[in-house]
Parts: sequence; structure tokens; C-alpha cells
Amino acid sequence: MINFKSPAVYLPVISLVIVFGGWELVGRSINPLLFAPPSAVIAMFGELIASGELQAAAKITMQALFLGYFLAVIVGIPFGILMGAVPRFGDVLQPYLYAIFSTPRVVVVPLIIVWFGIGFEARLFLVFFWTAIAISVNTAQGVRHARPDLVEVARSFQASRVQMARHVLIPGAVPFVISGLRIGAERAIVGVIIGEMFLQIVGLGGIITTASSELLPAKMLCAVAVIAVLGTVIVTALDHFEKRFQNWRVESV
Repeated sequence: MINFKSPAVYLPVISLVIVFGGWELVGRSINPLLFAPPSAVIAMFGELIASGELQAAAKITMQALFLGYFLAVIVGIPFGILMGAVPRFGDVLQPYLYAIFSTPRVVVVPLIIVWFGIGFEARLFLVFFWTAIAISVNTAQGVRHARPDLVEVARSFQASRVQMARHVLIPGAVPFVISGLRIGAERAIVGVIIGEMFLQIVGLGGIITTASSELLPAKMLCAVAVIAVLGTVIVTALDHFEKRFQNWRVESV
């Protein structure tokens, strides 16, 4: 039973009413070519759904997003384990990965165009590359922060490198891996939209670009809202999974 007197219930409702009410008032008082109220965004959302444009754009975005993310996971985790398990290898690569990790993705778009053109492969690479770096860096940190007592026990039993990685380093790195998956998902979403806006004008990012050039703020905000919902669902699910796993580890200790 929902307790409507609880602040956890009525405060979010009040904030939504204030935000959307203020947005509606401001939107109606501004030139419709510059901004749009939520009523216009909802109407545009219905039009895009009816025409099938929004579904087609979302499908294009999710294809590059999920494929790039999947490839980043299957490459980034093993690469991160290797970096963490072999300190010299990690020490050599880590400065370069940190430099790439902190570089804005937009500045490498021209280079990606030279390498891959402006098609699907270019957008896929943009998602994959930055996501894989986030996952591998986090995984490497997890492997390096393995519990010293467990490492010493494994060494006392003369465990091989493979046994050490399998039974000590990798299990201890799992929380870092999950955190890397969440960070990677955030970067994947940003990467796919950048690719659609600057590499190939398609998908939800393409809707934003074309709507902006055509002075259709309602259409642009509609695509932004869909991206926000998609990102919130993905990141919240991974965040929930991360917390569940951390609780499980605490209970199992």
C-alpha cells in the first residue's frame, strides 16, 4: 500500500509538478522556434511514434550501442585482467590508456573518419574503443587490489600464475569489473550519440541534429528525452546489480 503522506512519495510528485509546470509556462512564453513546452514535446512524440520514425531511430542507436558495448566487454575484461596480473605490462600501457580515457571523444572524430569513414563501423568503433578502455582500466585496478593475505596463501601453496588469476585475482576484481561495466555503459551512450551527430546523421542523435537545423525544438527534446530514459534504465540496472553484488559479498564474508 502506497503511503501518500510519506515524503518519499509526495516530494517527488511535487517536484515533478513544479518542474513540468514551470517548463510549460516558460515554453509557452518563448518563441516556439527556440524552445518547446512539454505539451508540444508529447504531441511530437505521438507524431514520431505514429510515423515510425522514432522506433527506427531508436533501433539504429541501440544496434551500435549494444554491439559496441558487448565487444568492449569481451575485449576489455580479459585485457584488464592481463594488465593487472602482469604488472610490467600494465605499467607500460596504463599512462597511455589514462591519456586516451581523459581525451574528449569529439576531438578524435576526424581521425575516426579517416580510418573508418562515416558509416556504421565508425560509430561502432567510437562506442567500443572508449567503453573498452573504461572496463579494462577498472578491471586492472581490481586485479591489482586483490587481498594480500589471499595472495600470500596462494603463493605458499605454490600456485601458478593461471591458478593465482583464476582463484584469487579475478574473484577479487569482480566488484571493480561491475563498476567498470557501469562506467563503460555511460561512456557507450555518450559515444553512440556523438557518432550519430558528427559521423553519420542517423538514429536518435541524427534526429537531434536535423531537428536543430530545422528549428524544431519539440522534436529535438523528444529525442533527448528518449536518450535520457534509455541511459537511465541501463545505468540504473547496472548500478542496482553492483549494489546487489556488494551486499552479497558482505554477507558471504
